[in-house]
Amino acid sequence: MAGVLLTAMFTVHLQYGFSAIKLQAITTAGAQFGPPGYEVDPLYLAGLAALVFIGSGPFSTGSFLTKPANASSDE
Repeated sequence: MAGVLLTAMFTVHLQYGFSAIKLQAITTAGAQFGPPGYEVDPLYLAGLAALVFIGSGPFSTGSFLTKPANASSDE
C-alpha cells in the first residue's frame, strides 16, 4: 500500500502542488476544482505507519474476536 501511495504521489499528484483545494472557476453550476495535490498521500502514509508500528489497539475488531468470552469475570 505504501508503494502505491508513493508511486501515485511522485508520478501523478506532485505536479499539482501541495494544496487540495484549487478553485478554478465559479459558474452557475457551482464551483469547479482542479486536480488534487499530494497532501493527502503523506496523511495516508502516516496512518499506515501508525497501524504498522503501533497496531490497531484494544478497540479493534480483532481484539474483540480473540478475547475469551469469560475474560471479565475473575471468580
